[in-house]
Amino acid sequence: MKLTASLLPLAIAGILAAQNAPPPQAQKPANQHAQMHQSMEQRMLKRMTARLNLTPDQQNKAKSIFGKARTEERALGPKLREERTALRAAVKTDNEGRIDQILQQNSQLNTQAREIHTKAVAEFYQILTPAQKTQFDQMAAHRWNHQGNRQSARRSS
Repeated sequence: MKLTASLLPLAIAGILAAQNAPPPQAQKPANQHAQMHQSMEQRMLKRMTARLNLTPDQQNKAKSIFGKARTEERALGPKLREERTALRAAVKTDNEGRIDQILQQNSQLNTQAREIHTKAVAEFYQILTPAQKTQFDQMAAHRWNHQGNRQSARRSS
């Protein structure tokens, strides 16, 4: 019994230490996030090349279009992070006026990011041949249907 009582504080300390350890993702280098996005962009370009049969010239134009968009979107990142931090603080203090203000600002930044992406897709669409545009439209319709089905499933759960 004495042995169990003396080990109990050590077990509790071990459990608490394990709970307070930062998650492994929090220890990633800052540039790993950028590398992940660049890798995602490369995979997207490979998929588009395969599915749309892009020419080397179209591939180069697509890299340029989406690279420029990524740079513009990345410029919004610091402000979005700042707003998330401010929003957490406003939630903790139950400051509804500040929460509304931050969410309004955040929606404007999200709209800017969406605008940058949508304009890049529109510019990309213009470099496609009529047959590629037809294929792209079918891919987009499939993606929209798939996303709509996922959202419906989440709502019904």
